[in-house]
Amino acid sequence: MIDPRQPPTDAAELRARLRGLKPAQAESLRRAMQLLASGDRLLSGQLLLELTRAAPEHAEVQRWCGIRHFNQGEWPAAVACLARAAALRPDDFAVLLLLGTAQDHSGDFFGAPQSLRAAARCAQGAPQWLALSLEFDRQGHVEDALAAVERVLASAPGAALPLLQRARCLKALGRADAAAADCRMLITCGQLVARAWFSLVDLKTMRLSAQELAQLEAATAAPALAAEDAMLLDFALGKALEDAGQHTQAFSVLERANRRARAVHPWDAAAFTRRVDAIQAAFAAAGAAAATPQGAEVIFLVGLPRSGTTLIEQVLASHPQVEGASELPYLRNVIDEESQRRATAFPGWVGAATAGDWARMGRRYLELSARWREQRPVSTDKLPDNWLLAGAALAMLPESRVIDCRRDAVETCWSCYKQLFGPNQVGYAYGFDSLAAYWHDYERLGSFWAQRHPQRWRTQPYEALVANPVAQIRELLAFCGLPFDAACLEFHKAQRAIRTPSALQVRQPLTRASTPAAAYGALLEPLRRSLLLEDRGG
Repeated sequence: MIDPRQPPTDAAELRARLRGLKPAQAESLRRAMQLLASGDRLLSGQLLLELTRAAPEHAEVQRWCGIRHFNQGEWPAAVACLARAAALRPDDFAVLLLLGTAQDHSGDFFGAPQSLRAAARCAQGAPQWLALSLEFDRQGHVEDALAAVERVLASAPGAALPLLQRARCLKALGRADAAAADCRMLITCGQLVARAWFSLVDLKTMRLSAQELAQLEAATAAPALAAEDAMLLDFALGKALEDAGQHTQAFSVLERANRRARAVHPWDAAAFTRRVDAIQAAFAAAGAAAATPQGAEVIFLVGLPRSGTTLIEQVLASHPQVEGASELPYLRNVIDEESQRRATAFPGWVGAATAGDWARMGRRYLELSARWREQRPVSTDKLPDNWLLAGAALAMLPESRVIDCRRDAVETCWSCYKQLFGPNQVGYAYGFDSLAAYWHDYERLGSFWAQRHPQRWRTQPYEALVANPVAQIRELLAFCGLPFDAACLEFHKAQRAIRTPSALQVRQPLTRASTPAAAYGALLEPLRRSLLLEDRGG
């Protein structure tokens, strides 16, 4: 299948792109395109290989070779072909956009934004600017993403997808009022209504007016709603009702929302527990590493979603020596690469890994994440479920630290239950039993890591941080080997892009620990019982 980032080409443009090929070569390339679109990798690959031998200096041949490698996840090969195409045709938006995307996937985090910015210099028309904005956003360059989508809206002020994309960028940059205005414009115009309501409520710092709440309730009752729209609207309404103090109604709506989510995102709690058991057993057998860290180069922040990881990263990122890199995929990428190299799934190869192997993997992680230490010497990595891989991270990077962000179990689980996460993520969050099982798997593996690495693992209670931020922040910085800096006490003033559900909440000063679950009383007894049963091993 051809990558969707590839802009469509009409007949005239296709003729222009094929100019310079002999008629038989042009027909062969057209055939290869059709085969790629139909999913025939073998024959399309044979045709493209023949074309690269016959016309190696033709940009369109190299572009389609790059597309083929791109679709198969062969990133270095895709980059090589697309870079040749870009050299032959340096002002080709389609080539540069795909090159920047492939470079990012291949780990070239310096070249990728350069290619995207080169694409911006030759972008023409709303579809190209929107595609560019989405790719900048995916790579974490939020200000570039915002600038690109602004170009779209300058020529089409009411365009629905660009408005939604701009709202996303504005939220990440802390501009809540502007993000809310875009969502409300979509709702008023009747465009992408479910997504707009969800995005508005998901700002989490904006409460709906009574009139808006009535509008949202009416939207959830509309006939013939698509399944995804119904789910989005239910999660939005549940949060809005909670904000309005209507807890019984909120609970009912959120139960319905989570039933819908479970149907789309099933979760096998028993299989996950077996996975955690295997990880713990593999590292227990490998023996504990004796390391006395000096100064951290990478600080991993782990925990459940909604447990305070974004808050603690914001505190650390306010320090002049720390770059907040948010949720990075690199630890999993390195482990997957090693599993592929050994033809054995993690953690099956842990016992055979030598100190040299871990050091090699550590160098690979640092290479992949290097862009986040260009300006400051220390970077964070706050992908919450890295708690599963923390033993590998500590083996790879002897100077690294792990901060385990803990919040009250009921409050954490309830907060997860109220949140609709991205596709194929956090499937355990949509049921009380699965949340409780996941919590206890997390808790016991975290305790295992803490016992093995007491100098490099810190359990940071959210409630303690909120109750005594000065003392806790001093301890947190000392644990990371960082000198105290008063800027960390005013973390809410730090100017940085944040792309998590808590993006706007952490831009506010700390007041007191948030305990929304307490307001539900007996309604949350099933969750409390599930947590208690899991705690007793039942």
